[in-house]
Parts: sequence; C-alpha cells; structure tokens
Amino acid sequence: MSNLEHPKAEEFAKLRAAIADERVRELFPFRFLAANENFSRLVDATAHRILSSIGALPATDGISVQQAKKDLSIPWRRTIPLKFLYEKLTIAGVFEQEGGRYYPGALKEPDFDTVAAELAEREPGVAVAADILRTLVDEAKTFFSGEATGDEILFAPDKLPLWLKYFSNDNLLYAINNTVGAEAISRLVPEGGGPFEILEIGGGCGSAAEHVLRTLGPAVTRYRFTEVAETFARHGERAVAAAAAPSTVIESARVDMTAPWEAQGVEPGTFDVVYSVNCFHVAPDLDFVIGEAAKALKPGGTVVVSECVRPTKLSRPIHAEIIFDFLDSFTDVATDPVRRPTHGFLTPSAWRATFTAAGLPKVTVLPDVDQIAEQYPDFVVGAVLARAEGQE
Repeated sequence: MSNLEHPKAEEFAKLRAAIADERVRELFPFRFLAANENFSRLVDATAHRILSSIGALPATDGISVQQAKKDLSIPWRRTIPLKFLYEKLTIAGVFEQEGGRYYPGALKEPDFDTVAAELAEREPGVAVAADILRTLVDEAKTFFSGEATGDEILFAPDKLPLWLKYFSNDNLLYAINNTVGAEAISRLVPEGGGPFEILEIGGGCGSAAEHVLRTLGPAVTRYRFTEVAETFARHGERAVAAAAAPSTVIESARVDMTAPWEAQGVEPGTFDVVYSVNCFHVAPDLDFVIGEAAKALKPGGTVVVSECVRPTKLSRPIHAEIIFDFLDSFTDVATDPVRRPTHGFLTPSAWRATFTAAGLPKVTVLPDVDQIAEQYPDFVVGAVLARAEGQE
C-alpha cells in the first residue's frame, strides 16, 4: 500500500478523545478513520473527474454555479449536485472560492484509480463505493444534460447488485450506522426483561436489522421489518430470518412511510422502539413521518434514527452526499427554516426541533456529534433518540 497522507495518527487520537462515551468510542477503530479519510479523497477525485467530463472545471478567471448552468445548459435541478462538487473540492484545497466564484487552488486533485485501489486494498467491503462513483463519472454528461435522472442512472436494474453490496455490514462506512444504532437500542432494553418490540421502517436489505438482532439476541421479543421496495425487501427478509434468535417473533410488511401507517397495519401504541437507518432524511414531509413514528410508540417508547448527522456549526458538504445529491428522492423534500433548513442529512439542532414539534422533546444524540466536530469536523455519524412521555 502506498504511503498515504491520510489518515494521520494525531487525527485518530483527536477523534477518539472527542468521543466521551466509552462504549461508543470503542465502535470507532482506526480502520474506520482510515477508510473514512480514504473515501473522502476518492470523493474529491470523483468530483474533479465529473467536472472535467462536462467541461465545468474553473479556468484562471473562475466560474460560478450559475455560469456553468448557463454555459452548459444544465437543468436547474442539477445545480444541487453541481454546487456540491465545487464546494467539496474547495474544502479539499483543489479549488478556491471568492464571491461565489471558484478558481483553481493550490493542491492537485487525487487520482481516482490510485485512490480507489488504495481503498479496495484497505477495506475490500468499501470498494463497492468506488464502483458507484465510477457510474456517476461515466454518466455525468447524461445526467447534467437532463437526459436521465440520477435515480434512473443509479438504480437501473444492472446497478442493483452494487446497492446490495453497499447497504451491507461488510461495507464499514455504511455499517457504522448499523453499529451505532444497535448500541443505542441496546440501552433501551428493559433491565428486568419482558416484552421489547421493535418496528423498523425502511429496512432496505436488512443489514440494520441483522446487526440489532445479532447484538441483542433473545432480548428482542418481536421485530417487525418493513421495506417498500420489493427487491430490497426480499433480501432483507432473508437476512432478518437468519439473524433472529429462535424466541424472537419476526414479522414483515411493505410499509410506505409517506402514507398513513395505521392504514398499512401499524397499530398505534404498540412498539417500544421505532427504528430507522439512513431512511427518514429522504422523507418528502419529515414532520408527517416523525408524527407517524410517534403514534406507533408505546408510552415511554423511543424513536431511534441512525444516519449521517450534519454538525450544526459547520456549513460544509458531507462526502457521502456526492452519491445522494444526484437523486431527486434525496433533494426534493419540504424544508423549514428551523426543523429542516436543507435537503439531505439533518443537524442535531434540526432533529431536536423536529422531534419536539412531534411531541417527543426528550432527544439525545449518541455520540454528541456537535462536540466531536469541534475537534474532528468530518465526524458525521450518530443515532438520534427521541423518547415519548410515559414510564421511565
């Protein structure tokens, strides 16, 4: 393996020191930081390749998003990922930004193939991310010309095997959300035993359920796995069945979180935990979805959302967003100045405001993403727990 500039040992020490909760700290080994830094460099390389392929790299006199949109006849909806590409490369030092214009910076962009090979060598399970990023590069002209949507490109039938690998516990950078989510749920198990019933919304390929069920074993008395996409649901159902303890009652259903849940068989007041990993942030109307989740809880129950969490004070792109900013389902959402200022991943303050508005004011972010980001700005992993009123 080549001698990488990142990750640096002092950065790892800084990250570890910033995680106050010892049990959570142990969930983030050095290999996570190494893969995270490697992937961030791969995103920089991808962003540069995409801009080069569509003729949108800045010259010495600079370029703005609006100029690129006009000169290249880019549909206005495509300016969201376009802006991400410029901003990410500015953070990396490859570009400089002044007055809304982007200029060539002091640093050279990473080489895509070199960084992808390093990532595959370091973490084979994460290598699938490079294949998805290659798809964005290969189809950049098609996307930015408006000939096809990001959903049509990334979720074409021949791309589905990539997503089955991506949404997997073998993919360290995705699985970390499952790991943190399982840790959060483990803290909600009744000390004296008894019923502990979980409803998962948007279970996808089943990796989150798999992690929870293998972690908690028979402590979970009932697990209801739901997913609306048939291909993912079938895969997820097999994973859930294989991971569950013999005593755990497993149920499965197709639940569309954007429609009333009770009409889809989710009875109000029946679950100790409503759980979702990397799903709620794509809700077109997040207030509605959180309201439905709150209705499904027993008194004292908890909604647990595990996904990327954007640090409140940092106005900067999250590298995982390069993939999802190309999807209309990620960007076409209702916003609110306080509860949901932008599309995509929410800040801790936005999550608190959203849950409070839904009648769930007891909100905890595990770990404290904002505190950690003061020392390590690229830390964006967290579980948000919002507890209903009721028994303690």
